[in-house]
Amino acid sequence: MLDDAKSDAEGQAKNATNEIDIELSKLITISESIANDLNSGKLKDDKVNERLRATLEEHTKLWGVSVAYKPYEYNLSTRLYAPYFIRNGEIQRIQVEDKYDYTLPDGENGIRTNWYHQPLNEGPTWIEPYFGSAGQTFMVNYNVPFYRTNTSGEEVPTGVVGTEYSLDGIRGLVGSIDLGNTGYGFILTDKGTVVSHPIQEYLGKDVNDLQKTDETLRAITQNITHGKHKVIFNEFTGQNSWVFYELIPSTNWTLGVVFVEDEAFQETKTVERHLRILFGMSIIAFLFFLSILVSRAYKGSSDKLWLVAIIFSVLCISGMFFVWDIALENPPDENSQYVEVFDRVGLETTLHKHLASYEGQMIRVPTGVFLQSLEFTSANNVIVTGYIWQDYSDVMIDEISPGFIFPEAESVDIEEAYNENNTIGWYFRAVLRQSFDYSKYPFDREDVWIRLWHNDFHQNIILTPDLNSYDSLHPESKPGLENNFVLEGWDIQNTFFSYRSNSYNANFGVGDYQQEFPELYYNVGLKRNFISSIISNLIPLIVVSFLLFAVLMISTKNDKNIRLYGFSSAIVLSYCAALFFVLIVSHVSLREKLAATGVIYLEYIYFVIYFVLLGVSINSILLASCIENKFVDYKDNLIFKLLYWPIVLGMLLVITLINFY
Repeated sequence: MLDDAKSDAEGQAKNATNEIDIELSKLITISESIANDLNSGKLKDDKVNERLRATLEEHTKLWGVSVAYKPYEYNLSTRLYAPYFIRNGEIQRIQVEDKYDYTLPDGENGIRTNWYHQPLNEGPTWIEPYFGSAGQTFMVNYNVPFYRTNTSGEEVPTGVVGTEYSLDGIRGLVGSIDLGNTGYGFILTDKGTVVSHPIQEYLGKDVNDLQKTDETLRAITQNITHGKHKVIFNEFTGQNSWVFYELIPSTNWTLGVVFVEDEAFQETKTVERHLRILFGMSIIAFLFFLSILVSRAYKGSSDKLWLVAIIFSVLCISGMFFVWDIALENPPDENSQYVEVFDRVGLETTLHKHLASYEGQMIRVPTGVFLQSLEFTSANNVIVTGYIWQDYSDVMIDEISPGFIFPEAESVDIEEAYNENNTIGWYFRAVLRQSFDYSKYPFDREDVWIRLWHNDFHQNIILTPDLNSYDSLHPESKPGLENNFVLEGWDIQNTFFSYRSNSYNANFGVGDYQQEFPELYYNVGLKRNFISSIISNLIPLIVVSFLLFAVLMISTKNDKNIRLYGFSSAIVLSYCAALFFVLIVSHVSLREKLAATGVIYLEYIYFVIYFVLLGVSINSILLASCIENKFVDYKDNLIFKLLYWPIVLGMLLVITLINFY
């Protein structure tokens, strides 16, 4: 199973490599096409500008395309001529010679001219990423020399044709590949320059320098072997990641594809859980049929039939415990609408996926949460207290109003606690209303989430987790939660930040308002302490089941036994009615406590007991009647007595499978 998941991940890495290789190969094709037309004379010098503009219009992912002539090769009266068309919102033409002398040695006066000299000296080549002085962005070029025939009949270099992607463009290209919510890709040149990475500041920098401050980057970029993979552990997030390395043939660069193990193999874990349950049920079925064969119960002996009934009942109980254990150990993923964020790379990957089409300026406000208490006041209301802070170091605070909003708050008290070094902190107490899923009660898990908006949510502001304020974002270390945090009836499993995209059918009175940004959530994962729920809810149901079985056991047509036990259908009916009243009161109390909208798991047990009550009542009436009934009369009601526990426990096992499979 795990091998299949790895093979699938490896296949995704190869597909990503192919997609990127196809896109980068277009630079080779375009550059060589223009150079060949210049070589043959098909493209005249006075038509170069038209060709360059048309090329950029046709290939929308290109950042720029240029032709740079050697001195006096364009014409005898013009020393340098280098038209350069770039896509900067709209297509613009720049004359490179007006910006700097590109024939100067590379690096002189701080100007990079290797894009011109290297292809003239070495032939067609990829240029190591650099910051272009003319285009004012980091870029990567594929440049090709073009030639003219001199008077001696020799072909001599006349200039250079170049096509280029901006590194932001390649980053967007890699980011557009579907690698899951937080999976990402990165590209390194053969000299170690970062061509693509989710963190924008890394673009164009030497990976060896970045490794000194980024332990995760150091782990994934050391000892690279193409066609292989390795597993790394991130101590800050507590996650394992699978890293696959592939060679991009057209450039000889390395594409690394990183999959977060918990996310990439979630589907595998789900299939594994299903297979474990199916295997367990197969064992139960095998043991049941084996017990029939071994005991020879098919011969009709009462003792043998009782033995098989007991074995089947025990197997059903074992099956329920088995399914409960799997459900508690490996619960299904029910938070697929959230994108969990644990580190800077995950944050940048998430925002890039959500905001790839956003072209406006975005203001980021790092926001932290620290909870001191959490208390359920009803099935849907939670009181939370603690601190929230926002870092405005990189924000012009005069342009916006510091603060935050709890959209789900029924009531809230907020007071400023401190304001130091551009960081403002508030103490809050809020009553939040949230819908919880109690369908698997008492084996349910819940996420208490705090959704945060900025005060000026109608502007282009997005809240981001203040990652630098936490020692660790490992979910099980419970970042942002008070030590020794106690919540009665619940075990706290983890805490984490996440994003979720929401849509609204109103513009909040702001005419041009559009909800384009995902919203920040702080989540507290809870698992119910099911022992107390079992004691208060399940044990009474078990006692009622045994009492009904006792009633069924004394049900008889034998006059001697009737005198001994005092059996009569009227007494049984009144007894069942009393038990029904008790169950109804308990059932209604449970519904009111949970305020559940649907049917919860524990309620199915009530429904089974209601069915049993009805069955025992009908059975007592049939016993007391004068009507002959083979099933009731056989060995003084033996069939109903034998089938009581197998039917009850068999129904409960089926219900358990339906709820937790």
